[in-house]
Amino acid sequence: MSIKKYITNIVKKLSNGLKVATHKIVAALVEAARTISYVETISNKADTLHRHVKENTEQDLKRAFEFNTRKAIGRMNLGKTTLAVDTTGELYYGKNGKLNVRQKKFEKGTDEVFTYVVLSVVKPKPLPLMALPYRQGDDLTALVRELLEYARSLPITIQCVLFDRGFYIGDLISYLSSERIRYLIFVPQNKAMKRFIAQTDSIASFNHEIKYNKRKSRWKVQTRIDIIKDPAKNYYWCFATNLLQSLYLIFKYKQRWQIETDFRVHDEARIKTKSNDPIIRYFYFLTSLILLANWEVNRLLHPKICFKKYLKFVQQEFEREIT
Repeated sequence: MSIKKYITNIVKKLSNGLKVATHKIVAALVEAARTISYVETISNKADTLHRHVKENTEQDLKRAFEFNTRKAIGRMNLGKTTLAVDTTGELYYGKNGKLNVRQKKFEKGTDEVFTYVVLSVVKPKPLPLMALPYRQGDDLTALVRELLEYARSLPITIQCVLFDRGFYIGDLISYLSSERIRYLIFVPQNKAMKRFIAQTDSIASFNHEIKYNKRKSRWKVQTRIDIIKDPAKNYYWCFATNLLQSLYLIFKYKQRWQIETDFRVHDEARIKTKSNDPIIRYFYFLTSLILLANWEVNRLLHPKICFKKYLKFVQQEFEREIT
């Protein structure tokens, strides 16, 4: 498994100086990630890199990323896994994001964000598996479906997929049910959930029908709602699920928080760019995910090495190859 292989696949159309150029590009990328900076600040290879990245499609980037993912899975020997799906984004301060960016509310107002839907292993060991751009007008269910079909092609056994409240979507539940994928979705406390809570002392299940629109038609799907009173505090958890009813579902759902931890670590290796080209943005996002994945593999032998220190080590290794 190697970030060098990933970069080489992307810049494969370089001239005869490919080997040296790739070393320099990778060193600059890793250092930009470690310092949360721009490649332009670190090296004079940014224009070369961007030119060749633009010659690739999203499918090219995904194939190169998948190569790294399969190598990581083999080394980590994951076997039975719990997956999580969530969205994350990078702020965009330009004016030409257009449909490639989404609006996100913050305390000080609304900003444009390049958003991605990320699929990760959260148990037995964390590992990002893939990310897809999430633009205005995109069907979130279709993106999740693509991610899960990709995950089923990998050499892992999916035991369960965890979602937060933003994925409580009738169309998605219909897909998960039809494919017999075990799921656990945190449900916002809407009017229906409040009625169920009023009927629950400690734990209860309710059959619930969700109506939704798709292709200009009305659809409906059945799911099971589990209401569980948290014994540690006066709070009711609401889940849509096809797992066995149990207090353990609270513990199971909390495993999803690992993906949010991964996002925070990923932000420590964010490569900045002023480009509004979505393929450049996607490339940098996947590159940071690969650095995160490779660090997780490295931790098998060196569990105490922190992420920033690992990035410095990788950068130094490529600098040596240049000289």
